[in-house]
Amino acid sequence: MKRFSYIGLAGFLAAASLMLFSGPVYGADRYAAQNGQTPAGLYATWETAASNIQDAVNVADANDTVWVGAGRYTLPPNTTNYWGSNVVYINRPLSLKSSNGVPDKTIIDGQGKHRGITWYYAAHSTSLFLLDGFTITNCWATNMGGGIFVAPSPANYALTAAVVNCVISDNIASSSQTNLQAIGGGIYAFSYGGFGLTLSNCVVRNNIATNVTTGQVSYAGGICLYSSGRKHITGCLVENNRSMAYGGGMYAVSSDLLIENSIFRGNRNENWDYNYGGGAMYLTAGSATLRNCLVYNNYCNNGAGIYKFASAYLPPEQYGLLDIQNCTIACNTNYGIYERRADKLNVGNSILYTNTIASIAVAAGPIVFFATNSWIYYNSVTGGSFFHGVGNITNGIDPCFQNPAGGNYRFTKDSPCYNSGTNQDWMTGANDLDGRKRIRHGCVDMGAYELLQEATVYRFR
Repeated sequence: MKRFSYIGLAGFLAAASLMLFSGPVYGADRYAAQNGQTPAGLYATWETAASNIQDAVNVADANDTVWVGAGRYTLPPNTTNYWGSNVVYINRPLSLKSSNGVPDKTIIDGQGKHRGITWYYAAHSTSLFLLDGFTITNCWATNMGGGIFVAPSPANYALTAAVVNCVISDNIASSSQTNLQAIGGGIYAFSYGGFGLTLSNCVVRNNIATNVTTGQVSYAGGICLYSSGRKHITGCLVENNRSMAYGGGMYAVSSDLLIENSIFRGNRNENWDYNYGGGAMYLTAGSATLRNCLVYNNYCNNGAGIYKFASAYLPPEQYGLLDIQNCTIACNTNYGIYERRADKLNVGNSILYTNTIASIAVAAGPIVFFATNSWIYYNSVTGGSFFHGVGNITNGIDPCFQNPAGGNYRFTKDSPCYNSGTNQDWMTGANDLDGRKRIRHGCVDMGAYELLQEATVYRFR
C-alpha cells in the first residue's frame, strides 16, 4: 500500500496513551494464525495460536493485544451476531494487530455476506481500541458499517478508537427494509457522547452504501462519522466510494473534525436530488478543518467537492466553521465547495480550480466568507454573504500545474502560487501532501504541495 502519511505509528500511539490514560496500561499478548499450529490454552504463543481471530479475542482481557499472522480470515464457526454476522466481534478495549504490519498479507474477508469487524462494548475504565495493519474487504452488512462498525455502549459514553495502516475496500452497507437506511459502506462510527476516532495512513476504496427500497437514501459510501467528539483523519486516501445520497466519500456529523494530508478522489453521490450533496464529503453539525488535502474528480449534483450543511433548527452561532487551509480542490463535477448554513467559511492558501459549475457557492446564510492568499477560479458567492481578503488570484492567471488532467496538481517552477501564501502557527514542523517540509523557502506555497525547486548539486571531496 502506498503510504501518504509520514507520521510514525509509535509517535501516534504514545500521544494516544498520554491523552487517554494517566499512566501506561499493559496487557497480555494473544495470537491467531493459519500456519498449521496446534491451538491450545489462552493462545499465548505462536505455536499455540488460535486458528481464527475470534477465538483469540474471546480469551483476551481488556488492554490485551491480539496478534494476527498472515492469511485470509473468514467467518469463524463461533460467530457472534450483532446487527448481522461478523468475522470479528470485539466487546472490550484491546489492540488487534497484524504480525507484519502489511495489510495486503493479513485479510479479513466477509465473503460478500458478513461484516468485517464490530467493536461494541460497555463503559470501561480504559477506552482505546486499536486496529492496525489489515485489509478488510468483500464484506457486507445490513444497514450500517459494511467493513467496520464502531460504537460504544451506552451510546453516550466517551471512548476512543484508532484505525491505522489499513485498507478498507470493496465493502457494502445495504438495506432493503422500510425506514432503515444504509450508512457507511466502509466504516461506520457512532456515538452520542464524546467519542474520539483517528483514521491514519489508511486507504478507503470502492465501498458502497446503497438502498434497495425505493424512496430510502444512503449515507457515506466510504466513511460515516456520526458522533460528537474529536475526529482526526490523517494521511489517508479515500477514493472511488459511492452512495445514493449524502456523501460519496464521507459523511460526518461531528463537533470537531480535522482532516489533513489526505486525498479524496473519484467518489460519487449518485442521487440527483438537489438537496443531497457531497461527492467527496458531506459535513454537518459542527466545525471542520481541512489542511494539506487534495480533493479532485469527485461527482454529484450539488457540492461535488465539499458540501457543508447545518439544520435550520439550529441558531446561527451553532452552524459551525468550515476552515480550508493549504488545500487543492479541483475538477469536481459541480461546485468545489457548497455552503448551506455555516457560521463562517475560511479559505486560506488554497486553490479552487476548474470545478465545473463554480469554485464556491453559498446559500441560506448568514455566512461570512473570508479568503486570503488563494487562487480561486470562477468565484460564485450568493445568499447575502460577502467575500473579502487579500492576496487572492482569480481568473486569467494560470496556476501552472504539472499535469492536472493526470491528477498531478504539483506546480511547475513558474507558478504564481509559489511562495504566495501566509505562514501560520500550525505549519511549524508540518509537512505537505508529499511529506516535504511545509515551509521550504521562507513562505508557504498555495495548495496542497510545496514546490521543490530544481538545483545543481555539487560534490566536494
